[in-house]
Amino acid sequence: MAERIASTALNEHERGLIDMVTGLPHKILRYHSLDGLSQMVLHELGHDTGFGFDKATYLIDNPDFDHLLGVAGFDRQECSMHKKNIWEHPEGFCKDMEAAAFNNNVRKILNSSFARQDVNLSKEKDVHALGFELGIKNPQHFAWDLKHGNHGYLIYEKNDNICLWRHGLLKNMSALLGMCGLH
Repeated sequence: MAERIASTALNEHERGLIDMVTGLPHKILRYHSLDGLSQMVLHELGHDTGFGFDKATYLIDNPDFDHLLGVAGFDRQECSMHKKNIWEHPEGFCKDMEAAAFNNNVRKILNSSFARQDVNLSKEKDVHALGFELGIKNPQHFAWDLKHGNHGYLIYEKNDNICLWRHGLLKNMSALLGMCGLH
């Protein structure tokens, strides 16, 4: 029995990942009115202590207004622009990210709604087209329903280090982005 328990024990990185994602709802509640909260949550998910993305984007599809809006972008190469702990001074993080080219490119996206165009994001070619447009080499994605008939999309560069249980955790935790207001 002890042998079975030892083989299923989480390593230090996995425990840190669980601590990080389970702490995010509290941070979202604490900083709910902060401009750039979605960017902060995406960065927390994207860092090496999270899911270790190279690039990731968060977009919102609003079929009622026929908009696909880029909300936040994460590029590992831009992490040197902000302090290590982004939650110590969140206003400073938002200011630092004003110079982040990938984030700014994502935030400029204002396309027609996928839902209105009947684009099927479950088909790999549709995801690849948008991912390549954003500079993501091997895009993967999750989509989920948001309130008021909107849809959230997390598109990220494939990372072979995301094992099956982490993939499931990411799928569930990506919906936290939808709990961040658009300020």
